[in-house]
Amino acid sequence: MADLIFYDKAAVKVTVGSTSEVLLASDCSVSFSSSVQPLYSIGKKGSLGQFPSSARVGEISFSFLTSMTGIHDKQPGNIINYLASGVKGSINSNASGALIQVAGLSGTGFLNSYSFNIASNSVSTSSASFTLFGSGEISNNQQLNVPVSGRLANSDFAPISDNARLATGIAHGRFTNLNDFRTELTGPTSNGTVFGADYSISFNHNPIYKVGQEFPTCTYYTTAAEQMTVTEDIFSSGLSFSGVNVNGEAGNVNLNVKGLIDNSAQMQIGMSGVKQINTSASVGLDDIVRTQKTLVAAY
Repeated sequence: MADLIFYDKAAVKVTVGSTSEVLLASDCSVSFSSSVQPLYSIGKKGSLGQFPSSARVGEISFSFLTSMTGIHDKQPGNIINYLASGVKGSINSNASGALIQVAGLSGTGFLNSYSFNIASNSVSTSSASFTLFGSGEISNNQQLNVPVSGRLANSDFAPISDNARLATGIAHGRFTNLNDFRTELTGPTSNGTVFGADYSISFNHNPIYKVGQEFPTCTYYTTAAEQMTVTEDIFSSGLSFSGVNVNGEAGNVNLNVKGLIDNSAQMQIGMSGVKQINTSASVGLDDIVRTQKTLVAAY
């Protein structure tokens, strides 16, 4: 019988190019699947057999504290935010993927989605999801680097050596700001107060398969869709049919995420060509009226 493995908090190592970072995940899910379909023939009872209908693929998703302890391209933040920013801002669609390692398992994955939340006086949490296709390398007529390789084992890397640095490098709502988004009303004049924001981005990728090869020879990112829901205290019914943003035109929104101690460092998330597509209001017992505004961008 295999040794039992228990994880209180999972250390997930993500490597993009020559840079890597270990994230402290609160949960992690890994799956590996192969699709088959049965073939039938007229005049014969039962199937002729079951045959592969698509390539083997893997999936990995995890949630983690929104850390800003990493430095990537001289900018503070975590490696997932760095990867998402690089993909959506790149003019080159060809992607090499990221190496994901957790609990003795590893695979080369392509970012599907990334999201996090920020609220006043609260710790921020994030989540990320990857699809793993495998590299497609061939040696001695054997397919190498399948989507998920390895076996469950105790992790051989620690989340971080300095726990104090990790604790002070977690994104928090205390000093975070969204100053360039604020609903402004006239007659009477009033400026909205921002209470929180939920951010998410999703990516589409297209693997290219060659005849005689199961795994893709290359993978391309095609489109990205970005969304932020901002919680405010002003409801504006002036949303136009074209879905323009709060300033009446397509614009940019920057969310500056900061930690508690060293709040001079910030992780910035920028949305360009923003459109506002929704506004709503809700109220609870003994609470102020809160409004939600949905901003979207496409790349």
